[in-house]
Amino acid sequence: MADVVAGLAVFGAVIAVGWLLVRTRAVPADADGVLTRVCFFAATPALLVTTLSRADLTAVLSRSTAVAVAAELTAIVSAWCLHRLVLRRPTAEATIGALASGYVNAANLGIPVAVLVLGDAATIAPILLLQLLVLTPATFTVLDAVTRRGNPSRLATLTVPLRNPLLWGVVAGTAANLGGVDLKEWGGGYPAQGLEMLGRVAVPLMMLALGMSLAGAPRPLRNPGPDETGTSPQGSPAAEAGSEAHAVDTAGGRLPRVEEEPAHRVRSTSQCGAIRRSGLWLAVGWKLAVMPGLAVVVGLAAGLSGGQLLAPVVTAALPTAQNVFMYASRYGAAKDLARDAVLLTTAGFVPVVLLAAALLH
Repeated sequence: MADVVAGLAVFGAVIAVGWLLVRTRAVPADADGVLTRVCFFAATPALLVTTLSRADLTAVLSRSTAVAVAAELTAIVSAWCLHRLVLRRPTAEATIGALASGYVNAANLGIPVAVLVLGDAATIAPILLLQLLVLTPATFTVLDAVTRRGNPSRLATLTVPLRNPLLWGVVAGTAANLGGVDLKEWGGGYPAQGLEMLGRVAVPLMMLALGMSLAGAPRPLRNPGPDETGTSPQGSPAAEAGSEAHAVDTAGGRLPRVEEEPAHRVRSTSQCGAIRRSGLWLAVGWKLAVMPGLAVVVGLAAGLSGGQLLAPVVTAALPTAQNVFMYASRYGAAKDLARDAVLLTTAGFVPVVLLAAALLH
């Protein structure tokens, strides 16, 4: 437990440095965009390659991993039912609400948290694959259908995961592992040295970028002004790069910006505001409390205990990914909910992780 607290304290200190750099104007306000792009396109893929190339894949593809995947899928499906059937939100809004309730920030925060708390970044790889290869295409398909707008480049949209450098980092590292390739013996060892060097800076750069982005974050639980509707949850359009699906913008497969699906009946402004707040708190509560609880229940049913159960619970406690806000912005659905869910779950996930570590470590 002491090791976990110390690791998270270092985690927080580096985030605070990033925050101070922006607040004191030592770096430009949009500097986080540069760091997140460096992480997304270079440092994090290198870290995934080096980590997975020497990982014990039988441990990565374990009951613990299956529990984490099951908890995320269960959380998203159940949250969608509540947003759609109980709160009676349109399908597009319910879809964004469900993602805000269960789609975790596996890259920008998942990897450093896995390193600090679990001691191994490889444990996050199956969740990355689930989100890139299953949840992202499914989300695009649903939102395309319910917004009733033709997408002239549907193929480009649905193949976005295949143009994501994080995916190829996982694939390359796994292939090297299965093929018995020792990266240090390949090419005289120089490529391995370059990958190691890049991989080592991934975690600190992610934390600095997060702190910088939080320095300009808007306050949650308020309606955005007319000039805020296109900004990211971190106050910078480039902050979208912090999520594993940023390749939607960078690889040419832009999503259409369309109107929200209309509600079934007209509501007063106060009613709409109350429903939006209910949807937000449902998403935040589901993400920070229900999803980790699901991981515990499923894990116990699968025979996990102690440290084995810690990995899926910590994964489930990760905050909502920034790309949920990106999807909401592109499709014009529940943008304020997605933005505020990212901020609130990012602020609230540390106590959940500490509690899990205290009980299970």
